[in-house]
Amino acid sequence: MKNDIPDFQSIMLPMLKLLEDGSSRTLNEVMKILADYFKLSQEHLKIKVPSGQMGLFRNRVGWTRSYLKKAGLIQYPERGVYQITQIGKDFLATNPSKLRMKQLEQFPDYQEWRKTFNEADTSSKQKNYTTSEEQTPEEVLAATVKDLKNELATELLDKLKENSFQYFENFVIQLLQKMGYGEFREEASQHTGKTGDDGIDGIISQDRLGLENVYIQAKRFTNNSVGSPEIRNFIGSLALQGVTKGVFLTTSRFSSSAIQTASDSKQQKIVLIDGKELTELAIEYNLGVQIAETINIKKIDLDYFEE
Repeated sequence: MKNDIPDFQSIMLPMLKLLEDGSSRTLNEVMKILADYFKLSQEHLKIKVPSGQMGLFRNRVGWTRSYLKKAGLIQYPERGVYQITQIGKDFLATNPSKLRMKQLEQFPDYQEWRKTFNEADTSSKQKNYTTSEEQTPEEVLAATVKDLKNELATELLDKLKENSFQYFENFVIQLLQKMGYGEFREEASQHTGKTGDDGIDGIISQDRLGLENVYIQAKRFTNNSVGSPEIRNFIGSLALQGVTKGVFLTTSRFSSSAIQTASDSKQQKIVLIDGKELTELAIEYNLGVQIAETINIKKIDLDYFEE
């Protein structure tokens, strides 16, 4: 019966088509229409993922939704609600016979996502579908963990882009504090982001007396990369303040010229953190995320069996 449930790639085109009229639909509405389309019974819908925490079909619909959004084919006008985009409508107008991971590669939004998370020419999830029989269980597990982590990072980055720039500036200060800068003291951090702040969004004191400060610049960009001019301005702001250490964080990426400008700076030490590294650090230090499930992998205790 489990084999009757379609894989997430097979759900892509039917899901996009059911949204073709432009109306907004909730997850439950989408689930019901798709279940009818694939002729799934209530017994099918009761089948769980191995952890038992979610329905298998619901899980696969979730992955479908996620990849359609990465490609810019659908959008979330509000939480838990899905709607087709103009890009999605234009794609359906070509009367496609299929829509799978390979077809997503033609869309700029998907290409941008791949660049952000350094995905290979074909996503690891696509590889799992084609080579899982050739992989060891450990390799499959590692690839799955990578997929889940990338998905979490994508959602986290989307949330940071959706919120205000003030929220983002506070977020990066909290992250640096969690990483140990400022000794976790509230008074050790200052949020300065405002008009006329000379390009400084926050200050972290590395010691109680404030003798060693790290200045912060945070840029919440949606698509544009941070260029060399922004880095030069930041370096100039640090020089005006008479400090030598700065961290520049962004939800986007740094251009090659921006990276070179930071590297060439002699008087000021500049650390650049792009969207990918930012989400990796947030996940590592549990900021804005929570543990959904813990799986313990056990092995035989050979010492126990020694006589």
